Amino acid sequence: MKTKAIKYPNEALDLAHKTGDNLADETVKDLFERGFNPLSNNAYNQLVFNHQNIPDAFPESLKQYFKEIKAYQIDENLKERGANFYVEHASAIMLCLGMLSLPYCYAAAEGAKVLSFSKRIYEQPEKRLTETAEFVFDVCSPEAFTPNGKGFISIAKVRLMHAAIRYHLNKSNKWSSDLGVPVNQEDMAGTNLSFSLIAIRGLRKLGFSISSSDSLHYIRYWNIIGKMLGVESHLLPENNQDAFILEHKIKSRNFRSSKEGEMLAVNLQNYIKNQPLPFRFPTETMMAYLLGEKICGMIGLPYDQLDVDLISNIKNLNAIRNVLPTNHKKEFAILKKQFGERNLGGTPFKFLTNLDN
Repeated sequence: MKTKAIKYPNEALDLAHKTGDNLADETVKDLFERGFNPLSNNAYNQLVFNHQNIPDAFPESLKQYFKEIKAYQIDENLKERGANFYVEHASAIMLCLGMLSLPYCYAAAEGAKVLSFSKRIYEQPEKRLTETAEFVFDVCSPEAFTPNGKGFISIAKVRLMHAAIRYHLNKSNKWSSDLGVPVNQEDMAGTNLSFSLIAIRGLRKLGFSISSSDSLHYIRYWNIIGKMLGVESHLLPENNQDAFILEHKIKSRNFRSSKEGEMLAVNLQNYIKNQPLPFRFPTETMMAYLLGEKICGMIGLPYDQLDVDLISNIKNLNAIRNVLPTNHKKEFAILKKQFGERNLGGTPFKFLTNLDN
């Protein structure tokens, strides 16, 4: 009798923890050795839309890098289903981004340590939240991978940023090889799941009925994004069960208390508390409900079981769902306008509170 293969064995995840992203890493190495800093290059900063030509002034390695990412072929049906799901749940997904997906990632101690090396993350949590929200919109909007969209370019730049972090940390005395590779394959796979599986989990907690089919297609849609971000194929689960198994294993291997995770989470929560939100419940209570007691404990956020029970028992969450916008086309038009103009007023929650304007 054949022995059933173990999904995502520790040996494979151990290797993933020590592995970066060859394409982006080689590109960054070449750029920095040439003295080419993308962030200080006007042509690089002005490259925003998919239809724009790759500047001739770019080093050859950077031109080839962008060409390879823009050459990805995306299944049209999967692209349409993924984007439609996002449009239908855009406001709630963006809500889950700040109150679930990001703080969930802060529970990964080594990943939080990487983020901690940027003081901007601590001092400007709104910048981190806004940039991540912009990225999600860029890659999930219906036009994301059309000529007028920003998906390919946004992905290419984020992938290059991850490689730059690896490059600088590995050359510094701030990082020990015992910790694995900064922004490694296991970290990237876990982060990718935070935008798909964990977001779906959050939607269900908010009272939305998400079918297993919709869940599957949204996870597969993010698999496309993950692959373009450099995540290896074997770490992109092809079904709901595999996604659950992989998330559980990554969590059990990497999630634990850390001072960096706590600082990131507390600063993020303090920022969100001062934003206009589409419900009357305290921010702390909503985040506690979405994250759960164990994760809250790891990242130093308060958890009051009585308050959480109060939210979870209100008409099977219909009360929470009903305060979120239901006019999908109208809410998405506003979202598109604000993200298109990059005029969020400092908060990705702004669009949730002015739908009648």
